[in-house]
Amino acid sequence: MKATELKIGTPSYFDGNTNDATQWMYSVITYLDLNKEVYTNNKKKIIAALSFMNKGTAASWAEAYYETAAISGWGTGNGNALVKLTTLNQQQSGSLKKYNSEFCLNKSRSGVTDEGALISWYSAGLDTCLSSRILNMDTIPDTLDRWIAKAEHFHVQNQRIQSLRSRNTYVPRPSNSTHDPNAMDVDAVRLTPLQRAEYMKKGLCFICGKQGHCSTDHKSGRAPVKGSPSSSKPTPI
Repeated sequence: MKATELKIGTPSYFDGNTNDATQWMYSVITYLDLNKEVYTNNKKKIIAALSFMNKGTAASWAEAYYETAAISGWGTGNGNALVKLTTLNQQQSGSLKKYNSEFCLNKSRSGVTDEGALISWYSAGLDTCLSSRILNMDTIPDTLDRWIAKAEHFHVQNQRIQSLRSRNTYVPRPSNSTHDPNAMDVDAVRLTPLQRAEYMKKGLCFICGKQGHCSTDHKSGRAPVKGSPSSSKPTPI
């Protein structure tokens, strides 16, 4: 008895929008698993998945894969690599270096050689800041290798710009406080308990060690200046 295909949760048609890629891929996997008695081998599963890729850039991806798969024999590795190529993006990979490595690896495994399809997949998964700079070039790269080279070039430029900006973010703030270089630093004078007792016994100033005034006179400006008439007691006649 021939198995009947269950039309439950039929996947929508994928147009190449990477924002919808993951959800679309899971819907295809669920649908194929539900109808595993119909899609009994990898070739049938791959063709079924490609049949839902008939809009936008996804249509050119499917066409390119059909041509390659017909020659290579519809292997399992090819199908898995194709799915990864169509859904891979730089953000998921974590870095441009890893994205380039994973994309090239799956390109080799998939067997796809069409430059137009490869560029469409690669540019769609590339960070917008990089893809925009490449697309705004006077001469847009026409091969995947040149796209990768330009992406790496602009990525290095962006890193240098960010580094320069981070260095120039510091703005020194002027100090509002003023300092009199001639003022005596009272806090700089430190006496031991024994020294303080000795100074008090002899009536010496804690700051300058002289008689006739105390340390608070230095703060108020009343301390006698060396050599002035007030710095010594008058000699009795």
